[in-house]
Amino acid sequence: MEGKPLPTPMEPIWSAFLSLNNSRTMAAHSANPITFEAIKAFCDLTHTPLSARDVETLQMLDQTYRGIMNSDG
Repeated sequence: MEGKPLPTPMEPIWSAFLSLNNSRTMAAHSANPITFEAIKAFCDLTHTPLSARDVETLQMLDQTYRGIMNSDG
């Protein structure tokens, strides 16, 4: 990806999103949401502390991603 670099505070959240996105489940023709369970497992396994606001930001990124990926055109 090219463009402006992410603000430093966003880097851990973006990294977490990319890892969680790679392990997400899929439905027949759509991406399933990243679950709280998946986020907790990620945090526990990688020793990555995420605040409630970080999780909220992950959910917004996920909603945007799914909106793009699950659109019909």
